[in-house]
Amino acid sequence: MHDLKPETARDGLVSFLSSNEREGRWELPRHFRALAVFGNIELDLRDAVIGIGVSVIEAVAVMGNIEITIPPDIAVETDGDSLLGSFVVKYKGRASAAQAIPLRTVRITGTAYVSSIEITVKGPDEGLLKRLRKMSVKRTLAAGEYSE
Repeated sequence: MHDLKPETARDGLVSFLSSNEREGRWELPRHFRALAVFGNIELDLRDAVIGIGVSVIEAVAVMGNIEITIPPDIAVETDGDSLLGSFVVKYKGRASAAQAIPLRTVRITGTAYVSSIEITVKGPDEGLLKRLRKMSVKRTLAAGEYSE
């Protein structure tokens, strides 16, 4: 369950010739800055605490890479540019903009200079769900309970 309001107002990550990841349960502040210079930053918001209202992620990549994964129930707004790079938003699997509830919004702004900033909207790892279903069917078959 998501909390109603993040406690932190500002935070960020700087990745210079290195790699940083935030995943699992963490709090997205109202304003988050991600700067990747010859480095990589991965932000996974699927289990993060995102407050009601608008949270802003300012992403700047210089010959680096920033990947942001957002759950489908969060509204996404983007305003980004690229110079010899890419700034893209992708909806994976069954995720679509129509699933978003505008109660919580993540606004991503920024620029990719000879870099890539990729925002992916997707639910839980669908590969994991397929493996779990397959394991369940195998157990059912092994127990002799499966019939068509």
